[in-house]
Amino acid sequence: MTPVIDCVREADVLEAVAFDRLHSVRDHLRTCASCAELAMVASAIRRDHDAGCREARVPSAGAVWWRATIRARAEAARTVSQPITFAQGAAAASVLGLAFGFAGVLWRWLSGFASVGEFLVRLRASDDVAAAAAVVLQHALPLALGLAACLVIAPLALYLALSDE
Repeated sequence: MTPVIDCVREADVLEAVAFDRLHSVRDHLRTCASCAELAMVASAIRRDHDAGCREARVPSAGAVWWRATIRARAEAARTVSQPITFAQGAAAASVLGLAFGFAGVLWRWLSGFASVGEFLVRLRASDDVAAAAAVVLQHALPLALGLAACLVIAPLALYLALSDE
């Protein structure tokens, strides 16, 4: 859609409003209603623009620089902490896996106590020290491995939980 030009001096009127020189086109504005209306609307827009410029609070360059620096540091810290967060999640998943594995081994070991009576009868009947040691090692090995895993993982878990960063 092409703009409709009512007067050939509209560009002069807009320029006069833009540079605050309406006095140069006063005579034309008295004779041309289209340009007078254009000058009135353009003057209102210019007044609003000037008022907005006066009311705008532009921060100092130092404040803008400081905010940009803080934002850049925060983004860098967030970027750097992503692998650490992933490692902490993997460590937590490993600890949970080991804990559930240990619980399963412990459950099997404790369920073996249901047959403690049979074990004691076999141990007493055989009087074989090697057989008794083998049975004890068979049941004690999973418990010892679980305890060793806890002794290794507990300091790591404490370090991750108590570290500042």
